[in-house]
Amino acid sequence: MSNLKTLRADGLLLLTAIIWGFAFVAQRAGMDHIGPFTYNAVRFALGGLSLMPLLLLPINKRKKAAPASEIIKFGVLAGIALFLGSSLQQIGLQFTTAGNAGFITGLYVIFVPIIALFWRNKTGWFTWTGALLAVGGMYFLSITKDFTINPGDLYVLVSAVFFAAHVLIIGWLSPRFNTVRLSIVQFFATAAFSLIF
Repeated sequence: MSNLKTLRADGLLLLTAIIWGFAFVAQRAGMDHIGPFTYNAVRFALGGLSLMPLLLLPINKRKKAAPASEIIKFGVLAGIALFLGSSLQQIGLQFTTAGNAGFITGLYVIFVPIIALFWRNKTGWFTWTGALLAVGGMYFLSITKDFTINPGDLYVLVSAVFFAAHVLIIGWLSPRFNTVRLSIVQFFATAAFSLIF
């Protein structure tokens, strides 16, 4: 049974990575028509709305609901990290390619264990080897012949740090709260911050 759950979880993560990778082309094309904050306001509002029907599923009714004030407080915290990461990424996409943005944003996978070190989490040598390979790849992808980095690549690199923080926040909150409710709150918070800006 646990093997089946692990396989299903890995499959969902693979599907997420595929969707995430294809999204960069649409995000880049969106910048030709509207600004980054408008794009994110609409994007995350639609994301929150699309999750609302999932609240009707029986599994969400069986779980003990945390107080609404707690879900809102921590959902907004996650929304702030998501807003900062998404906004910097969208701004950067105006000045770099979708391929560069996809690769550089993927560096958040390396930043997660680095940031986690501050919480005294141990990181194995496989992770550090991957980090060195990823940094080398970023160098060959982003640094020009006169040793400068594209401004768009720099925005996207900083966004990857905020995405890493978001992953750690979600990893901490997911066992404590109903994940559908938490996702809805963070998406609407991100949309609201984007709309304000």
